[in-house]
Amino acid sequence: MNKYEEYAIIDSKIKELTEQKSKVNADIVAEMAEKGEEKTETAVGKFSISQLKTWTYTPRVAELNEEFKAQKATEESTGEATFVEKPSLRFTKNNL
Repeated sequence: MNKYEEYAIIDSKIKELTEQKSKVNADIVAEMAEKGEEKTETAVGKFSISQLKTWTYTPRVAELNEEFKAQKATEESTGEATFVEKPSLRFTKNNL
């Protein structure tokens, strides 16, 4: 097996495992909520549910964000903004 094939196989496994992990995560959260637990210790480690904030902003903030994006684009096009290039590998899987 060459490095390219190895990379493609690893990439596929990561995607599959990420999907599997998300499903198990949802199952654990549902089970803990059903039991009224926020924390639990198991033989493999501690699990706890924490509350993550999801913010919703006013239209003014959305407008400022658009202005910010426009200003960034302007500075990029005029050369006022600077950048550094670095090599990055991009992989596109063949559909078999």
